[in-house]
Amino acid sequence: MRSPLLLALAALSLAACRPPAPVDAGPAAAGNSAAAGSVAAGNAVALPPPVLELKGTSAFAIGQPPSTLSLATETTVAPGSTFRVELPVALADARLSLLDGSDAMVPSTGEREIGQATLLTLKPAAGLPPGARLRLRVDGAATLELHGADGRRFAPLEWPLLVTGEPEPARGAARRKLRR
Repeated sequence: MRSPLLLALAALSLAACRPPAPVDAGPAAAGNSAAAGSVAAGNAVALPPPVLELKGTSAFAIGQPPSTLSLATETTVAPGSTFRVELPVALADARLSLLDGSDAMVPSTGEREIGQATLLTLKPAAGLPPGARLRLRVDGAATLELHGADGRRFAPLEWPLLVTGEPEPARGAARRKLRR
């Protein structure tokens, strides 16, 4: 004869092995699951402001001869050029940098003046290598986006540059030619 206690334990262990039966939670559960992925009724979500395009920006290469830089096409600049960018908005986190073909920053010094607008200047530490393809970039110091004091966000700007002159041959290429 089996003990009632053993039968009860066997029934409990079988119940623990079976998956639970589905329960209909009704319309209240459907409303809760929809609200779980969104904001509860009565609360507002503060979305970040949209990223805007900076209109009215002007950029110059100050060299021999001076050049107005174009965002759309590559501008030819002299090896001894310095750069000046005028932004129509006060942007405390704006930075101006010069990048080479491998995205490394070209050693430079710069200044920033902020008033109703932002004026950025950059002077490379040495002459730019002839024939080099570079990019002059304005972006934010903390993030890629620029941030206005009023909370507006602006997309970074980039001007493609080509330094006048013929590129110098690589040192290894000159040696290989002599050995032949």
